[in-house]
Amino acid sequence: MISKFKDIGRFFRYKRTTRRTVVTVIGARSGTSALTGTLGILGCTLPKNLMSANMANEKGYFEPQDLANLHDEILEAVDSEWSDCRPFPFERLDASQVEDYTQRIACAFQQNYGDAALCVLKEPRMCRMLDLWDIIFQKLDADPVFCFISRNPAEIAGSLRARDGSSLEQGLMYYIRNQLDAEKATRRRRRAFVSYDNLLSDWRRTVSDISGSLDIVLSKTQERSEKVDAFLDRKLRHHAGDGAAPSGELFDIAMAVHESLFLVTDQKSGLAAQEKLDDLRAIFNERLMEYAGK
Repeated sequence: MISKFKDIGRFFRYKRTTRRTVVTVIGARSGTSALTGTLGILGCTLPKNLMSANMANEKGYFEPQDLANLHDEILEAVDSEWSDCRPFPFERLDASQVEDYTQRIACAFQQNYGDAALCVLKEPRMCRMLDLWDIIFQKLDADPVFCFISRNPAEIAGSLRARDGSSLEQGLMYYIRNQLDAEKATRRRRRAFVSYDNLLSDWRRTVSDISGSLDIVLSKTQERSEKVDAFLDRKLRHHAGDGAAPSGELFDIAMAVHESLFLVTDQKSGLAAQEKLDDLRAIFNERLMEYAGK
């Protein structure tokens, strides 16, 4: 095994008396920072090594910088990057690389969260790499639960264009890939699906829905609730319906993904919604190169 961490073994020989729960926030430019910050205020442990705030996210990203760096290292090793709209090529990693990367990420996770029983983890690169994270969660003796937060894909594409200079089409493809791959990879797990709009308009109800779906207990004391009220600033929500909305088949796929995500946990329509997402994935994968060329 290749590893830069001599003390890594002590983290994985230790068996917890109770499994830690990791609330994993899924999405990008869709209210993930607002949701992660809110969950942190309400009692979920945030990572220690936080990514710095900047003009694109003034109140902070609430992402662990060291985990983001490790994810970038993995992506580079398989000739990919965070904005790649292809499926993650897991098969390009050999057994020794998988062991090395999963050990190092698990070590970084432990350094960020210690022995916290309830953690919140947000790192958008994870969306395409959840098969790898299955191994990491096992090493950590952790119970991952997943909270998807979404907003209109046109707004996400607009946000990415403003931050990175990408085209609306690139932003839509990024959204589609991340959501489709993450949804598929988490079907055996407890999940919640919420919208950024609802988080801003009624965070108490949204948080209650999350708590019920994920079977977690959050602390909504008056003091904490007042902090959330101050934290969720509508003025920091950018690209809400501004500019020309994209159109065409790619936007139609993105909207169909967006709408289907909110149906997958419904008892009556959940199975049909999953089948719809599978169909959309097949179409997107088949025509990916065509879309990328536009």
